[in-house]
Amino acid sequence: MAGLGRKLMWGLVGGMAMKAARGATRSALHTRMGAARLPRRVRRQRNMQTALLMAVGTGVVMAVADVLSEQGKTAARAAPPPETRK
Repeated sequence: MAGLGRKLMWGLVGGMAMKAARGATRSALHTRMGAARLPRRVRRQRNMQTALLMAVGTGVVMAVADVLSEQGKTAARAAPPPETRK
């Protein structure tokens, strides 16, 4: 049951951190009147370069997640069974 509480706590912390980061980014990219700070041509740039950048970023995040997952499996296999620990 403690594991569930820990997961919920980390979920809440992650949600609050994401909300704070989005708020800070939004305020940094807009003026007090609500207009975007970016030039018009940057705001309207929707091309293949942006799509490729997003694909590469997603691939990097997924690769890091795979490595961390495998690292956890390796550590679990290397640990002695719970009944033999002292």
